[in-house]
Amino acid sequence: MASNHRLKDLLQLQLASDAYAVLHLPFVIESLSREDFQPSPHTQKWIARINSLIHSKDPGAKWSGLCLAFQTAVFSKDIMLECAQSWVAAAMPLLVNQPVPTTKAAIRLLRLVFSGAMDVPEFQRQLCVPIVPKFGNALIAITEKEANPEVFHLVIDTLAHIVSLYPSLCRPLHTVLSNAALRHLNGSAPNPTPVAMVEACSRLYSVLPLTGGKVGAAGLWRKALDDTVAFAWGAFLQLRTTYPSQAYANFPVPAPAAEDPVIGVPLALDRLKAGIQVIGDLLRATTARPVVLPVGSITRLCLALLQCERSDKYDAAVDPSVRSLEDAALPAIWASACDLLLSLSQSCQHHLAPHLPVLLSCLSYHLEQPQPPAHVARLLHTILACLKDGCQLQDDTLSSRLARATMPLLTIVLSKRSDMDTEAGQASAHGRSKKGKKRARGYEGDEVFKVGRGIICPTAEEGDVLLVAVDVLENFLRTQLSPPIRSLASRLLLSIYASLPHLPPAILSPDLSLHAQLYSRVQLACTHLSLGTTSTMGKALGFVLSVSDGTLSDNGAATVSTEVDLLLHPRVPPLVRSLPHVEMLSLFRAEESQEESEARANIGVGVVEERVPGRTGEAEELTSLVDNRTTLPPRAPSSRSIGDVQNAETPRGGERTPMQVDVAPPAIPSTVGTRVAEPVIQRTPPAPVAVQQPAVVAAQALHSPPSSLPPPPDPLPSSSAALGTRSTTASTAPPVTSAAVASVPADEDEDEPMPTIDLASDSDSE
Repeated sequence: MASNHRLKDLLQLQLASDAYAVLHLPFVIESLSREDFQPSPHTQKWIARINSLIHSKDPGAKWSGLCLAFQTAVFSKDIMLECAQSWVAAAMPLLVNQPVPTTKAAIRLLRLVFSGAMDVPEFQRQLCVPIVPKFGNALIAITEKEANPEVFHLVIDTLAHIVSLYPSLCRPLHTVLSNAALRHLNGSAPNPTPVAMVEACSRLYSVLPLTGGKVGAAGLWRKALDDTVAFAWGAFLQLRTTYPSQAYANFPVPAPAAEDPVIGVPLALDRLKAGIQVIGDLLRATTARPVVLPVGSITRLCLALLQCERSDKYDAAVDPSVRSLEDAALPAIWASACDLLLSLSQSCQHHLAPHLPVLLSCLSYHLEQPQPPAHVARLLHTILACLKDGCQLQDDTLSSRLARATMPLLTIVLSKRSDMDTEAGQASAHGRSKKGKKRARGYEGDEVFKVGRGIICPTAEEGDVLLVAVDVLENFLRTQLSPPIRSLASRLLLSIYASLPHLPPAILSPDLSLHAQLYSRVQLACTHLSLGTTSTMGKALGFVLSVSDGTLSDNGAATVSTEVDLLLHPRVPPLVRSLPHVEMLSLFRAEESQEESEARANIGVGVVEERVPGRTGEAEELTSLVDNRTTLPPRAPSSRSIGDVQNAETPRGGERTPMQVDVAPPAIPSTVGTRVAEPVIQRTPPAPVAVQQPAVVAAQALHSPPSSLPPPPDPLPSSSAALGTRSTTASTAPPVTSAAVASVPADEDEDEPMPTIDLASDSDSE
């Protein structure tokens, strides 16, 4: 249908009669567009048809005419200015004694007319100034006798919108509007006030100070805030009647409630929630002039809410039923404290910095206690909001405590000890003897009864906890942390980053999008962690880049961030600065200190070698030898040690650096031409041995001139008689490095002769 003929076709077909207009109204509204209301001969016919529907005696036709007028005003401002006088005159009587759909449509149309032409002074003078006070009085009358919650919410939202646009015209209505808002903010019991109604009335109450004008608005706002804080204090003290405390000595103790505690405690809790909501809206409200924000009084209220806790000790005069009711309200009190602190941090920003240590100490205490996922997510959001607006902690003790409390929330992504033990047991079964394999066959049917790994985050709250915990931990890594906690947090994020690609999204959460969101946040945190400083890259940068494939993620963003690109291709020369301290770099398992090991054990995180069941003494000794490899004194390249391997099969793999986490014994690939090896670490066997094979030191070089070779060695003593003519076996055996220690199976033949090496063979061949 062409745009220039759409109005004509709609008038002839869908709007031909009042019944058709009601029946086809959804199709008509959906098919209209802004281009349809360009100047044309059908525009006046369209306006006349709308006016006829509005003045119809059929309630359905009136409703359809009001809806079409609203949609026409949205698409064409010129038509709205032309028809506003007639539409307002027809819609004002429809606010009372009409069906709910008609009343709602009339309110929406009048709200759009009064707010759609604020830039036309003549329109404001002729229409809005005389009609807006009447419109406000009509809406107030609706709030006093309307029981429909939909109409009530629409009326309250419209009043808040009109007061913010015309504060001077609504000044005579300030007292009436304040009473209408406070009537639903005083709480109710036993059924609490609906949340939507509390939010709507709170928004209306927060815009009422604007009626004082540019001069008096600041005073009205401060008075409203102080009254609300006092109201919240009174409701809070009603919830702590059985907990006398010196912290509240400055505030008058309220009189005992006359109603039953079953009614009084829920009523006080509902009032506290309403007061916190009003304080948050007042903090987010706009004022014409700067105001003095009482940060101290609001912070004291936050601390009082956060410092509440249960206690089993009470006097004989305390009613146990009242104590149990007040204890049951504690989670709601803590949630209100988090909401209040969240609003305060967003409004005050850096002005909250002097109060951050004591506030974050209370939050860390609650985070360390067992809490439901919804409350943990609320705590993490509050901590992140306090630290996001440029507020940094100067002491690393509190930040380390918060990081230590946050890390256990992320460990659920890693494999559990039982899973690691099962995998290790299956892997070790391949290297057992025949008797061990036969013994293990009796348990081959256990996999039938084994239940697979359950879903890690079955609810949306637990998934939110993971996402916010990553953001909080990344924020702490940018601040001052103690070296053990910084190292442990870095290793934890890197472990999660390496394990997430191998974790199916369905195992992580029923919401499959959580896996991509978590991976992107962990990747960003690891990237920022590995960038290091302006003069030194982090040690984990290569690992982070190796895990990322460099492709595009689900949202179209590159998995390798622009920070890495700028680091690899700098646009400006790097700053000349001193190298960072050792604790600023990414630390690994080989450099783990005793304090870091204790912190890791406290959060319930282990390493791979600690989780393998049935580890023998030789394996544990091998781990300690690999960790101590960095303490060996360096030797000259021309003097290397060559060890003997007794029929051992060395695993193939690249040589590992001393900073790596893994302690599996690596080895140099077995090649015929390899002659030079690393120094050998002599491993003492568990039982004393009568005779030991000494290590023979020789200088060998491949493809070097004969003049550089040393003279032949002296005849070897009798203890080295096993070393004879160079054999083929010795030429093909790979050299033993410092981490390549052979493990001989128990069922192998130990009487096989040792391969011999002729040290003078190279010189003779030359």
